[in-house]
Formats: sequence, C-alpha cells, structure tokens
Amino acid sequence: MATVQERIKENVRRLRKEKGMTLSEMAAACECSPGLLSQIETGSVNPSLATMISISEALEISLSDLFAGAPSKEGLAPHLMKSEERKRLTIEGGIEFQLLSRSIDVPFEFIMNRFPPGMTTGKKLYHHEGTECGILLEGELEVETDCKVYQMSPGDSITLTSATPHRLTNNGKNDALAIWVNSKAWCFSTK
Repeated sequence: MATVQERIKENVRRLRKEKGMTLSEMAAACECSPGLLSQIETGSVNPSLATMISISEALEISLSDLFAGAPSKEGLAPHLMKSEERKRLTIEGGIEFQLLSRSIDVPFEFIMNRFPPGMTTGKKLYHHEGTECGILLEGELEVETDCKVYQMSPGDSITLTSATPHRLTNNGKNDALAIWVNSKAWCFSTK
C-alpha cells in the first residue's frame, strides 16, 4: 500500500501532466520554485499544508486528491473503527490529521488534529469551501483570520466560514489536540 508521501508525488506529477503544465508553469501557479515542485514529485520532500493547498488550487482539485484513495461505499451502518485503522495525513513539522469517520459518503468531515509545539498550517492564510467548527481538547491553539486572532484553551470551541482566510498555530509548549468538523470535506475528500 502506498504511503501518503508516495501518493502525493505520484498524483502531483500525473495531474500536472494531465493538465499539460510544465514544472515551471505549475511552480508559477503555486507560487513556489520549480526545484521544490520537482522535489515534491520525486518524493524527496514532504510539502507543507500551504504548499499542498496551492498545488490543489492550481490543479483545480480537492486537497485530498493529492493523497487519498477512493473511499469505500459501506453505507451508514454502525461500525467501530480502531485508532490504527484511521486514515492519517502528516504534513511538514509533524502536524497530523486523522479522519475519525469511516470512508463513507457523509456530508461532513470529522477530523482529529494534532499540532506539535510551534507548528502552523502555513506561512499564509488559507481557505476552502464550507463551514467548520472545532473544539480544543489539549494544549493551546491560535486561530488567525484575515481580521482577528483567537486564542483557544482546552474546552474552547470556534466556528467559522471556511472561505474566510485562516491559519491555525500552536504557540504553546505542548502538543495541541483538537477535534474539527468541516461541513464540506476538503482534507480527506475524494471529489
């Protein structure tokens, strides 16, 4: 079974070629260097979330199209999922997203986020479709939007329109653990 990084490298190269884009054209559209894009396509670097978002926007695909396989169509029957069965996406700096729902067609995305100390979703604010709501379980988490910064402590929750440019950062000394629900799947979406 291919690792997430292997899927990213294979999908970026394949989708770029399907669009008829050169490395230079794709790099310009993603606002990154052709060298970085080449390293992503060879699997020698693990791209940041911000870079993956830029790539998915340039390719006009969902973020998950870069790394996730097609979901199974199991239906909505109750099903226990053990921790080791979860789909995981680990990005630059060790930020980890875990899909808490089975890969079934549900109208939301239910994710556990873990941010190591000092880690952020990127240098730039990002946005996507839908609405999101999160609750911080452990640590500290800063949610920055284009107009305000919110400091979250354990037990705090936040709701925002995902189209609002935003960024999440752990400025604390311990891991930040949060549960997030996106009304429109974007991290693990296969559409």
